[in-house]
Amino acid sequence: MDIQRKAYSQLLQWKNAAPSSKAILIKGARRVGKSYLAETFAKKEYASYILIDFASPLAGTKAIFEKYGNRQNLNEFFNQLSVLYGTALTERKSVFIFDEIQKYPKARELIKYLVADGRYDYIETGSLISINKNVKDIVIPSEEEEMFLHPLDFEEYLSALSDTVTVPFLREAYQANRPLGNMLKPMMDKLRGYMLVGGMPQAVAEYAASGNIDRVERVKRGIIKLYREDIAKYAEGYVAEAKAIFDTIPSQLAHHDKKIKYSSLGEGDRFSSYKDAIRWIDDSMVGSLCVGTDQPDVFGEFTVQPSKLKCYMGDTGLLLTMAAGTNYLKSDLYKSFMKGSLSVNQGMMTENLVAQALSVSDVPLRFYEKTVSHEAGTKKYEVDFLIVVNGKVIPLEVKSGNRKTHPSLDYYCQTYKKQTGKGIILTKGDLRVTEDYRYIPLPMTWFLLE
Repeated sequence: MDIQRKAYSQLLQWKNAAPSSKAILIKGARRVGKSYLAETFAKKEYASYILIDFASPLAGTKAIFEKYGNRQNLNEFFNQLSVLYGTALTERKSVFIFDEIQKYPKARELIKYLVADGRYDYIETGSLISINKNVKDIVIPSEEEEMFLHPLDFEEYLSALSDTVTVPFLREAYQANRPLGNMLKPMMDKLRGYMLVGGMPQAVAEYAASGNIDRVERVKRGIIKLYREDIAKYAEGYVAEAKAIFDTIPSQLAHHDKKIKYSSLGEGDRFSSYKDAIRWIDDSMVGSLCVGTDQPDVFGEFTVQPSKLKCYMGDTGLLLTMAAGTNYLKSDLYKSFMKGSLSVNQGMMTENLVAQALSVSDVPLRFYEKTVSHEAGTKKYEVDFLIVVNGKVIPLEVKSGNRKTHPSLDYYCQTYKKQTGKGIILTKGDLRVTEDYRYIPLPMTWFLLE
């Protein structure tokens, strides 16, 4: 099954940017399809390619790197690899894929000389958790570009299911500010399917092939198990803390304000006890951090409050699997999704969905929180997300239920009239525009930053 990725066009731009040799590093969480994307691109865009998987390289590969991997012996280096991998190389028409580059840092350090040599292109893939760990003793090549690969978004998911009409229809309605009317329910059903399966390529491929949700759940549970094993391998010095953060993501997001409650994680009840573990979760792209601010600023990084954090799962389908537990068939959360309800658990799933959609833009996630004193006492105001569009800081509120009021959004928009544009309420209801707000159906979330 050929899963179409939008990142393919980003690789194509990289390849066509200049005639000289170049290198790109595809970063991302485990199992988001980095290797598949790199090899698919190499097959279609080059006359030949050599894929070296450093997780299990052919015998003799590392010996070639050790003996000939230097400026003086590149001719023999290429000849030896060509023979070992049985692939003829053509100058300017061949590419090397260094897969799982973090397993062999020497290959990454060699990129500087390979690019300067000018004969071939180089695609590297790696998971951030171990890339960051294994660069302590090497010089990072400045010739190396970077790109991030995320789980499949809603459009990529639908495309894998042979649906190429839904998203263009939604985009056109969004741009025209046109309600969906009778099409709202079918659109919401498609979105619910995406949230159920998630965007991990292996899970989507299984669902497209079999339609069997139990097989999909086995795939997702396997990925979650792999992530837990990675914590034990790579979260040096703070394994327990990182495991606590990861395992409690569903319960933390089930809270009303969804912030990390450090006192609920075990020993150590302060941000300082968990900051390294939190950074690990974020760097691994297993989770996405959303940092609090009480003062929006379109020109900077906002006035952030680093200890006030929300931690979303990088993939909403994996969040559902974690929250449902090992026996998902008995989970009320899972049953509600199968029945078509999105309003469970105080919007945990829909808010994670929005965080995942915004994260694809590689813009840091921010939320607003401020406690204000009134005559009747103090009141806390919270806005789920802040985004910058056309020079304005736009507040986003995610509504999964039927509550009509939005006092926090009202307070924010009244307080920051000069800095903000029309507030956006992401809802399971239809599109409508009032004097103060735009109500946007959840399936249109991906268009907010286009």
